Amino acid sequence: MTRDAASFDRLYREKGDPWDYETSPYEAEKYARCLALLPSRRFAHGLEIGCSIGVMSQAIARRCDNLLGLDFAPTAIKLARARGIPGARFEVSRVPEGWPTGKWDLIVLSEVLYYLSPVELDKAIRLVSRSLAPGGSCLVAGYLGPTETTLTAREVETRLLTELAAARPYHDIRRDAATSWIAAVFDCGQDQSSGV
Repeated sequence: MTRDAASFDRLYREKGDPWDYETSPYEAEKYARCLALLPSRRFAHGLEIGCSIGVMSQAIARRCDNLLGLDFAPTAIKLARARGIPGARFEVSRVPEGWPTGKWDLIVLSEVLYYLSPVELDKAIRLVSRSLAPGGSCLVAGYLGPTETTLTAREVETRLLTELAAARPYHDIRRDAATSWIAAVFDCGQDQSSGV
């Protein structure tokens, strides 16, 4: 990763909410508009990579029977767990090597993929593609400003959506953007050849 877990964990220990997720109008608008991109159905199994302190997780969990939030900063996970979000559990894990097993009908990747190296991003994209259930949705969002990372929000979104589209020919993509962020939802259609 471009930044290590220790530096992120230190930020969470020192500031609790270093990016003002709980109070920022930017974050509130982004969360609402990102979630509005999702189909209006309920998800059985949701996965949020880079869940941080669980602010967006609260909104996502309202749409999921079960939500697993992952972050590589132990203090962030401790703060997310303290929210007591029904149906949600949070684990310390580093992606891509700590990617959980199973199929997910919702995968959320908000402001996280550009922190990966190009090699890690390729691995993560393959894992998303393999673990996204038929008929599932993947939400990707990213900050357009400076991030001190090798990759940009536009680059990671393009790479992810291109790979998912190649693997899932029956799909729909919905997008939204503001001056400082972009977001897209990739919805997998059912495989027409299988008759499901």
